[in-house]
Amino acid sequence: MAKKLKAAHLAGVAGAAISLAAIQPAFAQTAPATVDQSAAPVEEPADEDRVVITGRRPLAESAAASLEIQRKSDSIVSVLSADAIGNLPDQNIAFAIGRLPGVGLERDQGQARYVNLRGTPNYWTTLSFDGLPIVSPEGRATRFDNIPSALSKQVIVSKAITPNMPGDTVAGNVNIVTRSAFDNDGLTIKGKLALGLVSLGGGEEFDGNFVISDRFLDGKLGLLAQGSYYRRNMVTENQETDPYLQPRAARPTDRVAREFENKLYRLTRENQSLSFRADYEIDDDNAVFWNTVWTNYTDEELRSNYIFRFDQGANAAGQSFNTARDNGTILPFTGTVYGARLNVNTNSLESEEDIYTSTIGGEHGDMFGWDLSWRLNYTYTADGRDGPALPTWQSPSSAADRPSIVYDFTNPRDHVVRLYRTVAAGATRSLGTPINSVDDLRWDFLAIQRRTGGDETQAATFKFDASNEFDLAGIPVDFATGFMYTNRIKKSDEQVWEATRARLVSAGLTPPEILATGPTASWSNLFLKKPYLADNALGYAFSYHSKSALEDYALMLQKSGVAAQIDTSANWWKVNEEIIAGYAMGTFDFDWGNVVAGARVEQITNSGSAIAAFGATRQFVTVEKDEVQVYPSAHFNWDVNDEMKLRLGLTTSASRPDFDDLRPNLTFNDSLQTVSGGNPDAKPEKQQGIDLYYEWYMEPEGFFSAGIFYKDISDVLFFKSRTFGIADFNTTTNPNRDDYTFSGITNGGDGWLQGFEVFYAQTAQDLVARNNLPDWLGGFGVGASATWTESEVTIPSASAASPERVISLPGTSDEVYNLQLTYEKYDFSVRLAYQFRTAWRQSVGDYALVGTTGILQPVSNGDIYWDDDEELDLSVRYQVSDNLEMFFDAANIGDARAIRYADSKLYPIEIERFGPRYTMGVRFNF
Repeated sequence: MAKKLKAAHLAGVAGAAISLAAIQPAFAQTAPATVDQSAAPVEEPADEDRVVITGRRPLAESAAASLEIQRKSDSIVSVLSADAIGNLPDQNIAFAIGRLPGVGLERDQGQARYVNLRGTPNYWTTLSFDGLPIVSPEGRATRFDNIPSALSKQVIVSKAITPNMPGDTVAGNVNIVTRSAFDNDGLTIKGKLALGLVSLGGGEEFDGNFVISDRFLDGKLGLLAQGSYYRRNMVTENQETDPYLQPRAARPTDRVAREFENKLYRLTRENQSLSFRADYEIDDDNAVFWNTVWTNYTDEELRSNYIFRFDQGANAAGQSFNTARDNGTILPFTGTVYGARLNVNTNSLESEEDIYTSTIGGEHGDMFGWDLSWRLNYTYTADGRDGPALPTWQSPSSAADRPSIVYDFTNPRDHVVRLYRTVAAGATRSLGTPINSVDDLRWDFLAIQRRTGGDETQAATFKFDASNEFDLAGIPVDFATGFMYTNRIKKSDEQVWEATRARLVSAGLTPPEILATGPTASWSNLFLKKPYLADNALGYAFSYHSKSALEDYALMLQKSGVAAQIDTSANWWKVNEEIIAGYAMGTFDFDWGNVVAGARVEQITNSGSAIAAFGATRQFVTVEKDEVQVYPSAHFNWDVNDEMKLRLGLTTSASRPDFDDLRPNLTFNDSLQTVSGGNPDAKPEKQQGIDLYYEWYMEPEGFFSAGIFYKDISDVLFFKSRTFGIADFNTTTNPNRDDYTFSGITNGGDGWLQGFEVFYAQTAQDLVARNNLPDWLGGFGVGASATWTESEVTIPSASAASPERVISLPGTSDEVYNLQLTYEKYDFSVRLAYQFRTAWRQSVGDYALVGTTGILQPVSNGDIYWDDDEELDLSVRYQVSDNLEMFFDAANIGDARAIRYADSKLYPIEIERFGPRYTMGVRFNF
């Protein structure tokens, strides 16, 4: 195997042509015929099979390299490769893999973040770096926006896993293959510098990366260093109308919102990375390497949050909110609420995610007839959730000091409110003069908090693989076996300090608030007089808070002792996950293709520690659970002819509950007889899947594939209420805690997911040449994919009032489309890319029958969905010289919004707008 490796390493880029083998990963895992998580390199193709692209056509170069890897794979994969000079086309991995078939994206503030692979929940897709599994800072739900694409030369999305991959890969695995100095012949310097503009709010954008690599000691030693930095300032228009309350028996179909709020964001997002890799080829049969990667993602969020509590208001007759709902004087979509309470939060938040992973490993060929591979890895991740300043205000109790709200929610894309003074005459209410600014209202100061902390995960992994080739009854077999040991510890801890109004007054400080006579000096010191940065009509004016002034104020209160530390021990927890895994698999070669079959066995031990809360009483709790899972799989790859393949995959796997779902910290309320918290008894979600795909590698550059997939699913996890059922916490005083109502993660019913996926890519170059058409037409190309998915899972009945329901899986869109129109000619490369997915369920809520009507309605919001999502992007590149490229990118040029709704599109709970973004810059390569 090492001889193959060296050939792949030393293959270089000559002139203007690209050798596909030169782009392959630097190190192989055993089982060399399979493109697995280690992304084993492919042997250099024969001259007659080599795809050669002349001139600089970066999109075609990337596609050609990707298809060559996919073609050599013995399982179902989609691949994204760098172009000939090592560039991926998008800033982060989430954006990049969103162009692949079967991939749906979940966005945050308009930025791609999570992946729904072929209609599955985002936590069913796992992450690897160079074949080793990595737990994302958040946990099982992998964020891909915190991984810059500058780190990677290749991304391999495995949709049907093989036994040498971790068994918790239910939907698929995204393997980030990092760069190596062996990708190039000698000294190489490459990078990017770009500046941009965010149209909404006028924020700036910067994107840069730099890579340097060289080879020493006659090419045996390769060293590479890489760094990247990305920054974006932006604002977001946001309006939220929720929760929608359960209908009253008097009007069983009226879903009225409890409140309306604006969250007016000012955001600064930074994403940076550093990596270093050293490769050393000892001889033709032995090679070792060391690779270390660090990524950091910081989200500074200034949120001006104005919340109008309808349920704290009344109708014109002064009747309570619920009475007004019963008699129809407060309705879902239009109306007036008199004397609504105003709550104000002007938060300064900072979330920071870090990934540090370091691996040493080696490849050793012909060791007593075996090829050996080993990896030793340490990974640290952090999910910081600091809140440097979290102040709260609210309006006084008097109706005359509260605003009246005229609301119009008939447009599901834009909810409108207007504010008026409230005129109170006895019990009756009426509208007074319009309120132009919320700063004209009374704000009573409640408290200010300061929060630090978050989650940390440490993991150590050792992985060993061995392979051997032999004949079995005349059938060539490549046998592979190996084992992996992983020990992960994740813990959560936070500290909170709070200064209430009473503590400020006791310390002789004037609370920052707005009185009937106007704002206090302490309030004025925290706020800025600057215009609204977004475009939408709020219906009122407001003042932005000063980040520095507010954070300094909260820190001063903490240091001076005015802010007292709050007991957060009930939120502390630690979960230890130990995995011992082994596998065996064989690749059986036949004249018509091959069969890859085997099994993986995993023993998982989870132990958790936490602090349970019984009112003011605290109790340290520890639990431990063992399980053994066996995952057989088989893949059949039939070479129909030189250009066509049929693939059949049979797989099994299970997604384990997230770490915070397994935490044993429980909060008991003996007066309400309720329990909330984690669920250490939660079981993995299991799947048995079948995939059948047809692939046509058209010469010289086209590709078509179509496939169907089906997964049988059991023990799906949902957040639900049920009987607690654990007697360990019963006491003499409270002997029936096992009968309390538990709210938390719970395994639900069984279900299935099925779908159809199709992909087509082609350029006009060959068509133009064969038909003697004008040469300029040969630059056009198209790439299009579509995925149609449906799923069904049963949620068991929680009670007589909450019957069984059948729903689709979270993350399932009925349809996902990707369309790319390209033009590459005369040193220009243009891509117009469109992504669209239909609505999908984000989370599962509770439902109950309303009174005696027999109508099943949501309890609060019910199931929450993201509405149809689309984005249109443009990328233009011009090759100035062999070493310099200019580019222009435009994202979200259609100015699409993001909308979430509760149970039905009639009830939007969040409407956001981010605006288009534009960047331009240069890429260089020496």
